[in-house]
Amino acid sequence: MKTLLSLGDCNTLGIHENYKNAYPEKFANMINHKCINCGFTMSTCKEGLNFFNDTFNDQTQVLTIQYGLVDSWNTFKYSPYILYYPDNFLRKILRKIIKKYKKICRKWYLHKFFGEKNVISKNEYYNNISSILMQCKNQRIILIDTVPNLDTTRNNNIKIYNKILDDIALKYPNCRRLYLYDYFLNNTKKLYLADGTHINNLGHNYIAEQLKELYENWDY
Repeated sequence: MKTLLSLGDCNTLGIHENYKNAYPEKFANMINHKCINCGFTMSTCKEGLNFFNDTFNDQTQVLTIQYGLVDSWNTFKYSPYILYYPDNFLRKILRKIIKKYKKICRKWYLHKFFGEKNVISKNEYYNNISSILMQCKNQRIILIDTVPNLDTTRNNNIKIYNKILDDIALKYPNCRRLYLYDYFLNNTKKLYLADGTHINNLGHNYIAEQLKELYENWDY
């Protein structure tokens, strides 16, 4: 059966009100595809590479990618990154240790003294997503905006990482962009968000409809 593979973070996975009925599942039903939703909480394009390698196959006809929310987050410059997928006992322990380490750094304002970095650098973000696209020769690929956050201090970085998706999409004729940022920001952002970060069911309905329209008007 033709398959939709969706890679992304918590806003691809969906929260409790739309779990297993988030925009990937809704979109897949609209185009009569099987859905493999690899949305994963706290996920970045690092996890995305692993999900892709584990799930991509000959039945994959459509691929959506929505990373940037966690990737663009500012963190202490000397914080190591521990993968969330694939997970194991050791990684769980290490993440707890790193979380305490970051809390101490914030308490002592070490960010101000030693600086911050994005969780995933802009270069790595570009390279990781490009690496996925290079392996997709016959699939339709849609790169999806990260929506604005109600914590507006995060939005400048989100816009920068969305722009990187523009640069990637230009290099692949089988790739399109779904722009959501301005619509969520300028129209009904609060209406489409369950909280400061997570998209609610109305927002997932909107994204699925936009994906369907993009898919049906695909031109080569």
